[in-house]
Amino acid sequence: MNSSKNKILIYGAAGYTGRLVCERAKELELPFEIAGRSGDTIEPLAKELGVAYHTFGVDDAAGWKAALQNASCLINAAGPFENTAEYAMKACLDNGVHHLDISAELATYQLAESLDEQAKQAGIMLISGAGMFVSYDALVLHTARRVKTPHKVSVAFRHYGGFSRGSVKSSRNIAGLGILVRKDGKIKQVADAQTKLFYFGDGEEECLPTPLGGIILSYKSTGIPNIEEYFQLKLPASGMADLADIDALPDGPNAEERAAGRTRLAAEVTDEDGGKAYSVVDAPSGYTLTSLSVVAVAHRILRGDFKTGFQSPASAFGESIIRDIPDTNIIDF
Repeated sequence: MNSSKNKILIYGAAGYTGRLVCERAKELELPFEIAGRSGDTIEPLAKELGVAYHTFGVDDAAGWKAALQNASCLINAAGPFENTAEYAMKACLDNGVHHLDISAELATYQLAESLDEQAKQAGIMLISGAGMFVSYDALVLHTARRVKTPHKVSVAFRHYGGFSRGSVKSSRNIAGLGILVRKDGKIKQVADAQTKLFYFGDGEEECLPTPLGGIILSYKSTGIPNIEEYFQLKLPASGMADLADIDALPDGPNAEERAAGRTRLAAEVTDEDGGKAYSVVDAPSGYTLTSLSVVAVAHRILRGDFKTGFQSPASAFGESIIRDIPDTNIIDF
């Protein structure tokens, strides 16, 4: 790594979540530049933020090289990530730049995992899912450490605040996977998965089985051989347009809607002897949490704190990374 490369490059900066990421980086006075596919949106945002900008398509290798010249870390906020992840990761490998993205798409985690050896050779770290999964992964690792021999983990994500258009597009890549779990160390599809009740600190709620990505990321950080994941949604009081009609959706929930509720994550870890530990994360609502989380990870990288190769948030930083996320904490039961 070149020590003179000391900035964050935020690609997809003009998107809904990208703007939140930029605002957080600006708030912390971190050195960063922005990039995207359209100068019509990137240039005015750069002027507003007072930072340098780059305009290039995601498949433009020369554009990536120029934009990453002064960067030590990329945050890819441009989804759907099936269209951008491979190009962004290759650019980071080619240019010796650490890679972060905020994907919720399982395929991007698998892609990053497959590039582990190349990343080690390039001296960089690849983390896909460095948004909500920062606190998710820290929670699983924390809860696993509360039992002697963790054998199974069931995790639930209670999202608050609705969805951005980009998230709805990405969710179609998740829905098509069916229900996936990790069983005895292997990822398997389950035809008859059942709902499960989780306690988030304010009563039990029924959650739906959903492949969220912990079957890859939390397996990396803990090695727990059996992982099941669940999802529960709370919409803001104002409601939302039909999720099937993407064009009818707003860019994403506004600041008031995000501030009106909280994200909760719950993890139940079962020991080989049948003992259990149960912990919950209480955090800001989804998109706020995403921006706080990915910038917290990027800030660590700027300080020289990283592990080369494919990493999950907790395999790279342990459960302590959660302390870098404002207004976020773990509660043990």
